[in-house]
Amino acid sequence: MALNNLYKGASTGLFHSSLPEFMLCSLILSFVSEGIRSNVSSSCHNTTYYTPPRCIDHPDGYGCDCGPGFHWNTEVCMSTAVDSRMEFSMQSPVRYTLLLGKAFPTLTEFTITFWIKVPDPSLNGTIMSYRHDKQKDVFVMSSGPSLSLNIWNKTISTGIVFAKNDWCHVAWTWSSKDGSWELYINGRRKKRSAVGKQKHIPSGGEFVLGQSPRVDEGFNIESAFVGDLTHLHIWKFVLSKKEIQHTKGSCALMYCGDAVQWTEFRRGTRGAMRMRWPSGVITGNCFTEEEVGITCNKYCSDTIGAQCNEQIVENIRWTRTPALKVIPVKCPKDVLSREPEGNSSAYGTRPCYRTDENEGEWGKANIDNCISPDLRELKYRFQKQLLAEDIPESLLLERGYELVNHTETHTYGNPVDVATVIDLLSMFVNTQANVIVLQVKQWTERNQTYARAQGRFPTLDDTKEFIEIVADIVNNILSDKHGYGWNATQPPGTEGDNLMKVIETFAHVVSRSLENHVNDGYITGPIGFEDAYLSTVRQKIEMSVQAQWIEVFKGAKFPSKRDRLLGIQSKYGDVELPSTVLSAANESDLPIFVKTAGLRIREMTAMLPNHDVRATGKKAKEDNLNTPIIAMFLHAGSFEFSNNLSSPIVFTLPYLDTFNISNPECVRLEHGTTFGGRITEWHWTTDGCELKDDTGTEGVCACSVAGIYAITTDMYDDNWNKGEVRPILMNFASYIGCCISAILCLSTCMLHIYYKTSSSTASLHKNLGMSVVLAQITFMIGIDRYDHRTLCQIFAIILHYFFLANFSWLMNEAFNLYIVITYSSHAHDGHNESGSLLRYYILGWIIPAVLVGAFVGSQGQHYYSEDMCWVSWENLWIFVGPALGIIAVSIMVLIFTAKEHNENSYTKSEKSNKSIM
Repeated sequence: MALNNLYKGASTGLFHSSLPEFMLCSLILSFVSEGIRSNVSSSCHNTTYYTPPRCIDHPDGYGCDCGPGFHWNTEVCMSTAVDSRMEFSMQSPVRYTLLLGKAFPTLTEFTITFWIKVPDPSLNGTIMSYRHDKQKDVFVMSSGPSLSLNIWNKTISTGIVFAKNDWCHVAWTWSSKDGSWELYINGRRKKRSAVGKQKHIPSGGEFVLGQSPRVDEGFNIESAFVGDLTHLHIWKFVLSKKEIQHTKGSCALMYCGDAVQWTEFRRGTRGAMRMRWPSGVITGNCFTEEEVGITCNKYCSDTIGAQCNEQIVENIRWTRTPALKVIPVKCPKDVLSREPEGNSSAYGTRPCYRTDENEGEWGKANIDNCISPDLRELKYRFQKQLLAEDIPESLLLERGYELVNHTETHTYGNPVDVATVIDLLSMFVNTQANVIVLQVKQWTERNQTYARAQGRFPTLDDTKEFIEIVADIVNNILSDKHGYGWNATQPPGTEGDNLMKVIETFAHVVSRSLENHVNDGYITGPIGFEDAYLSTVRQKIEMSVQAQWIEVFKGAKFPSKRDRLLGIQSKYGDVELPSTVLSAANESDLPIFVKTAGLRIREMTAMLPNHDVRATGKKAKEDNLNTPIIAMFLHAGSFEFSNNLSSPIVFTLPYLDTFNISNPECVRLEHGTTFGGRITEWHWTTDGCELKDDTGTEGVCACSVAGIYAITTDMYDDNWNKGEVRPILMNFASYIGCCISAILCLSTCMLHIYYKTSSSTASLHKNLGMSVVLAQITFMIGIDRYDHRTLCQIFAIILHYFFLANFSWLMNEAFNLYIVITYSSHAHDGHNESGSLLRYYILGWIIPAVLVGAFVGSQGQHYYSEDMCWVSWENLWIFVGPALGIIAVSIMVLIFTAKEHNENSYTKSEKSNKSIM
């Protein structure tokens, strides 16, 4: 594992220095990796910096709890302090690190590895030194101006210059037997030599980082090291090349010197030393979450025991289960059934096996007890007859009609029933694919080979009948009456994806049948090339398949002209395959016939949601499926056209909801897969698809991959312009008030008519009452008719007229009051208030009509409001002005009336005073 990480780290740029790529097979790599780990990491497990994890059992696998300051490195819990560096920032004041807490061991050979970074490669600095009281200077390694080694007074100048401010991995091996040494830089051997047999390294000396050997209790700061050091380890033996490369590339940091380890220098820092972490050597993500999960699960499975992770399969949640056990789970409740939910017999079972790698692996679930009884019987008949080696086409179609009848006459409230119907449909379609046979007789005459079709199985009529059966089943299972069952399926969209897989297989089977029928027609005549077309139309699904000779391939469009004649309309979306899609293919690779299948499914967005609403508890607003589903499949025998088409497939789909949407994206359905007990979820992907146009009501997309398409949108628009918000003009209280006013005024008029009043005052009261009644009725009926433009304009004019008439008749009442009081005050022998009513009718009905007509003629379309059936707000003065004028005149008349009344009160005869009152 560590060596795999080494190669991965080198190839992905996790480390600053480069590393050669080793093209080894995985089997050899695993053996080598195990050997390397045993040599270079055996000492890591004996320290407090590497500890075993605490295994925690989660539904989706084991978790490794390492505690504060530790993390799982795919092998063990490692302290974050391991990945630290020592910072030697400058030569003065003195700073260095000693090996304390343990004696430096006796070494007859060694390997020293470390990472180094220097700000000035030309500066002479001592990386490390070892001095013994009796033997004086044993060895010294210096960094500048080039890397040099000195051991037992033998100086070796390597000529290697470090790059400025760049991490470099150094490995130095030495053996006392012949004085041989090797120097590796970034995993590559740069220098090697032998200086003859040398003495072994004695124990008990002073090992120092950052300074030359101590002299007279002090250090020579002029030779002090300036730079950064990290991960310095010393082994008591010579590491191989691959082991050195492992120490360079392992981002798990699972290598520890058996003589000296990096973490043993932490307590020996002296002077102005600084330790920082992380070291900075690892510059990327060391492990993916998947690697962490797999390795932790492997460790805990070996420690505690293998288990199968929690899964949702067959619409049942199978909880985490130990290996070699069978788990029973209660079946999903049928919401339409009156049977008690706690029925103990309704259980599904599933075994958990243990693999050779000591991992849990789920077996096949047994959910027959969860299926409704009559559907279960139908399933058994399908399995008994359709899985037989030889099945007559008539019997196959008979089973198909049974499924059609069941989906039409039953309502599914159980998700397992929905899944079972889809499984049976899949079995039906796959069986049809297996029985497609063309019987051809061949013979040779005069060196010429001839062929003739002797039989067809199935026949063309059988194929057409098969198509109609499948269309009926799909149409029935997508019916709204099965909504309870669909809504209970889990994970959401899985059964919808399964249905789309069956439909895609169905398109392949029909295309293959059509090609055989065309070949048969070419030989025997039942179907001509120009008639190589099959289709079906239902409320929920529409499909057509056609075959074209490669020499005259014209592309394909769905719905085509021929499709539209059958009732497949383009308003629900269309898809087009260009004729140039075959231009990049070699002619020798092309088949004789190319088959294309176009299909469209409506009202299926809820079965393939882009979000798990049940998991979040609320409806997501981003990336919602907002169109019908459309598909285009291309079949050309064994030749693959499906991926990376030379010319993209273009499709147009209308939005199901156009209100306040944004960010449309063209998506393609990626089917889910199940392999070795591991499930890959289905999903909508934008790969290979792009949006070409967006009109606000529909989107135009281009995809370079054949398949199943749709468009997602965000169900909000941050830049949405709401426009003028129409006011709420009428509510319950408004209608109550208008009705009361109209009823009271109408009652007044009716009383005057009933009592046959004939005075001028009574006539004015009746006209005022009628103007109010007509105004209120017009207001209630017409103020909010803005959806009908012409009718709204008519109501605006009438309403303006009646409201001005209201004010005019109020003004007439004021004039009449003045006349009555004046006549009463000055006519001593009686008063006469009677007079011509014509003047009042002119003021009350004619003048408002003239004003409104003049306003409408002068203002034109600017007269009308956009949000109600009334005058526009910009021209409100054409109502307010005349109304205020009439009110002003009425007030003036009332003032004169009050003046007249005040001057003449109780100065006349008793009869006059009574009349005034």
